[in-house]
Amino acid sequence: MSSEKNCVSKKQKDCKVYSLLDLPEWILDCILECLSPLDLFRVAEVCSSLRDKTRSDALWEKLIKQKWGRLVGDVAHQEWLWHTTKINTQSLLLLQQNQGGLCGSSTGVWPSLSFNSYLENFIDFITLIKSCSKMAFYICLESGRFWFPVQLYKTSKLFCYDVIVSYDSKRDTFKARSQTGGWRMSEQNIEWDRLRSPPVDTSPREVHMSNCMNDLKPGDQIEIQMKKRKESPFYWCYAVIGHLETCNQNVNHCRCQYSDNLVVEFKQYLAGSINKRSVLNRNRYEEQVSMLSWFGGIRKLDKEEEIEKWNNLFASR
Repeated sequence: MSSEKNCVSKKQKDCKVYSLLDLPEWILDCILECLSPLDLFRVAEVCSSLRDKTRSDALWEKLIKQKWGRLVGDVAHQEWLWHTTKINTQSLLLLQQNQGGLCGSSTGVWPSLSFNSYLENFIDFITLIKSCSKMAFYICLESGRFWFPVQLYKTSKLFCYDVIVSYDSKRDTFKARSQTGGWRMSEQNIEWDRLRSPPVDTSPREVHMSNCMNDLKPGDQIEIQMKKRKESPFYWCYAVIGHLETCNQNVNHCRCQYSDNLVVEFKQYLAGSINKRSVLNRNRYEEQVSMLSWFGGIRKLDKEEEIEKWNNLFASR
């Protein structure tokens, strides 16, 4: 019996307890990359070393791309940088005196705030924003504290317009504010597939400088800046380049591509509608008026997913 006890005691002494920190660093990094944000928060509570590991910018940047990459584009990242730079350069006392808990403004103007993004109730996150910007970015997106710029599809009329949105994690939807409504709440319970990252960083108050005007030909699918009132911001409308009335649409004889006049056709309007076709000057890189509408710049759609999105919206009307 005594020898058995000695044997058990020896085994216990030889038994060593290993922790995550005993693993090679590259293996630990691989494990952390497989964890969900919630699991990372739990691991961070174990010890200070793991807390520092779980706050790595590279780790959170990957998580941002996984969930938010399609929606949070360059413009939203620029807006976040604008806010965090302001927080990092202002004194802590001055920030804490901000009773409203807002960074940014819903009445900002271009280019200081591209689309009037802002941070809500950010005071508790000052330390995290200063030390772990990417982690703070994810949390502020997920919690709905960061109102950021996107474009919202209006299915019935085949256009999209600039808004700022806040995420509702409980419903997995968004709420939006639009400039046309004076930045008041414009819509709620917005699904992910009705939003997109702005493809260009042009302000909705400015004409987009197109670089494709001379290459456009009948059949090309485009997005064009459009508005119904001169003082309103532009929205982006889906359209197709058409033929001139004088063209017989014979492929071998069509010269529409070389004309100064550019025919823009809108699928959402019935044949014979006054809004169905507009004729623009392809050599003018400024606001143009045609058929009681104001037009700005043009984006030629080359990506299949963009074209498919618009065609699916048209089919679902």
